[in-house]
Amino acid sequence: MGNRASSQKQPEAGTADARNDDQSATEESGVYLSKDFQEKVLKDFQSKVLKEEWESRQRNIMIASNERIARDEQRKAELDQKLEVWKDHNTNVHAQLDSKVDSLKARFTDLEVELRYDVSRLESTSLGLGPKFGRGEACVSARADLAACLKETDDFMKCDRFIDILEHCTKKTVMSQ
Repeated sequence: MGNRASSQKQPEAGTADARNDDQSATEESGVYLSKDFQEKVLKDFQSKVLKEEWESRQRNIMIASNERIARDEQRKAELDQKLEVWKDHNTNVHAQLDSKVDSLKARFTDLEVELRYDVSRLESTSLGLGPKFGRGEACVSARADLAACLKETDDFMKCDRFIDILEHCTKKTVMSQ
């Protein structure tokens, strides 16, 4: 048909390859990194991420540890305060108990003195007609016989005869007063 110029040109084999090379070069254009360098960058990145994660965990551990220490110190302070309150309470209770013991000792001593006075007065009013309470020669032989019997045996039933003798002597002495 006419002119060759109006017809479609067949691409030359050299030009199609050239275009493909240009296109692939465009797709792969940029900075090329060696595989070793790429691995190093990847490891550094992973190392950085791991390092940040590790530091974050360490911070969290330290924060939790500091909070636990603070709680423990607070509990210790509370317990120390309670201990001081109990010490004060115990000191007061002991002081009260000591006061009561001193009061009872004084009362006991007063009653002992009063009782001794009453006993001596009773002994003096009896005009010496009977044995003095706790002293004297009343029923000495009966007491000695009973004591000897009780020393010799573990069964006090064997000493009933001596007990009866002492009881009879005692009644006789008291009635004669």
